[in-house]
Amino acid sequence: MADDKFLQALGEITVEASALEYCVAYLVTVARGEDKSQVPTILTRVGGARQQLLKLRDETHATRGEDDELYKDLVNLEQRMSKALWERNRLVHAVEVLRLADHLSQAELALWHPKTNTDLRVSANEMNQLVRELRGIAGTTLRMTHRFDRPPKPGGQIDNS
Repeated sequence: MADDKFLQALGEITVEASALEYCVAYLVTVARGEDKSQVPTILTRVGGARQQLLKLRDETHATRGEDDELYKDLVNLEQRMSKALWERNRLVHAVEVLRLADHLSQAELALWHPKTNTDLRVSANEMNQLVRELRGIAGTTLRMTHRFDRPPKPGGQIDNS
């Protein structure tokens, strides 16, 4: 069984990842001039907040072009989010297994990730770094909302020009 420190760090990662997804859903609603009550709807859609961020990124690219700073920031945000959430998923969906091997004198407890069929070796420092990264991405996301803080046009669209 995993020790308490590992489980505590895993819990922090899970909570911070959920907070990040909330921040991204909030950013999307602000960017689109939608009511903030749409945040839960975004979070429960297939693909969730990340999928809506991809759509916002693509909409921004279509209207402003690839050299636009906002578009570049959305690309960076999505890349950082995807990497952090992939790592979260890898840790959350790992299972503890007993390894028996000829070179081992006794069974060894290991974390195994079924989807990638890999053993996980992760330190407390790496888990704490992931918590910090998730918090940092969430902060960046919230700071981006001011770039969209304009009255909505008729139909709920923001004029980003």
